[in-house]
Amino acid sequence: MNNRTFLTSLSDFPTSGKAVFKVGDHPVLVVKSGKTFYAIVNKCPHLGLPLTNGKVEGETITCPFHGSKFDLKSGENLDWVTGFAGIRVPEWSRRLLEMGKRPAPLTVFQVVVEDGKLYLEQPA
Repeated sequence: MNNRTFLTSLSDFPTSGKAVFKVGDHPVLVVKSGKTFYAIVNKCPHLGLPLTNGKVEGETITCPFHGSKFDLKSGENLDWVTGFAGIRVPEWSRRLLEMGKRPAPLTVFQVVVEDGKLYLEQPA
């Protein structure tokens, strides 16, 4: 059984295409790309920094702090630590910025649109 949480009405969702909601103990970033909504814990798994200002392209989001790219649908890490503070780093220095951490996925949630409202679904 799933646990459904009301987030907002479609008419109230920001035109910027992004909004953060508190769901339980987690800040959840909801992103609208095209006609699809995606929901992720608003925290990069590398340093725990927010993804709110991350660049969204189709089904991907890029961390604004160190350039890691993630699939919004699955949470899969597609590219790990490509830069720092917006500056692309050489391949040899990427290991230093990784700080010994392996690529980790984002935590993703299903978004349900029903009767003009957005809901977040979590496994019970």
